[in-house]
Amino acid sequence: MDVHPERSSRTLGPSKRLVVYAGPTGGHVFPAQSFAESFRKRFPDSGIHFVTCHRARPLVDKMPPGIFHTAAYFPEFGFSRVFSWRSLKLLWLVPYLFIQQFFFLKKFRPDLCVGFGSFVSYPGMMMAHWLGIPTLIHEQNKVPGKATHWLAPHMDAVAESFEETRFLKKPKALYTTGLPLRAFILEGISQKPAHPAPRPFTILVVGGSQGAQGLNKIVTGAITGLSDEEKAKIAVIHIAGKHDQNRVLESYERASVPNEVHVFYSAMAELFGRVDLAITRAGANTLFELAAFGLPALVIPYPHAGGHQRYNAESFAEKGGLAFHEEDPAAKDWLAGHLKNYIEDPGQLSGFAEKIKALAKPDAASKLVKIAQDLIESHEDHQR
Repeated sequence: MDVHPERSSRTLGPSKRLVVYAGPTGGHVFPAQSFAESFRKRFPDSGIHFVTCHRARPLVDKMPPGIFHTAAYFPEFGFSRVFSWRSLKLLWLVPYLFIQQFFFLKKFRPDLCVGFGSFVSYPGMMMAHWLGIPTLIHEQNKVPGKATHWLAPHMDAVAESFEETRFLKKPKALYTTGLPLRAFILEGISQKPAHPAPRPFTILVVGGSQGAQGLNKIVTGAITGLSDEEKAKIAVIHIAGKHDQNRVLESYERASVPNEVHVFYSAMAELFGRVDLAITRAGANTLFELAAFGLPALVIPYPHAGGHQRYNAESFAEKGGLAFHEEDPAAKDWLAGHLKNYIEDPGQLSGFAEKIKALAKPDAASKLVKIAQDLIESHEDHQR
């Protein structure tokens, strides 16, 4: 079912309390940030507590102030298929986290708990369910991770980014919202110039918040292998990650390709407005941000982590929103062929741009807030 962000007939009280749980990567943290921004915009006096793990601290530190009232960090943990000393650590860590969340939730008494995936979400969201606190989870990817699979049947509501997300068990209530985008991304759409200044054909390369060495190697190989005439027509903006910045920069400099190479770039909306084509991974955040800007993309999904990015890419490709290729020995030639084609005739990208723009869900955060509001109000009605 789809949900629309119409306002409720009544307004929540001024001091609603939420706990938001999310894993440590941008794929989890950014939708959590977007939801909190949107909830606080509608209900500014609410107290929103954020729970993640230590690896997310650099991302949390870069957030605008005031989004979350407080933030707490779990130790790193996850469930491995192979027995190891780390597995023994989980024998005491997981029960400890459940007990910790029991006392925290009893003390904080939230009106709603919201989860955005990863094992970080599991102890708190499951404990909230056992304590009778309303629960909502949002799944970013077409194929959920283990924690979401385990949680979904028990949650009061589940929201999906992609239609027909592959849940193992049917949720009690399922909503298709799209993926919530951060406020500055949405603001960047309105600031994008309708008629940009003349520029060379500009390519944006980004592999995610942590960079992507496999993607970097394929892209630099394809671009530096273009003819001198083709290279003279382009410019490249490349988010390379801290481990690959020097190698990527040297590749472009040797090939005399005009470039900007960054370790990380926080103002992605500004970059989206400066480029003609993106070459990316297939993280859900990336795909929905590209869709919001109507930016054509050539996608090489991250091949690990269960291969879930491939299903994200397939979902968009089936609707004509992008072209993708597996990360394999043929990827470089596939990419080079597409680049030669679009450099020769950039007008071909206009159809791609229209189709990916049609997949945008700029109101996803508002829809998610509406679901949250309804859950809180329904719980309050039952308690009266």
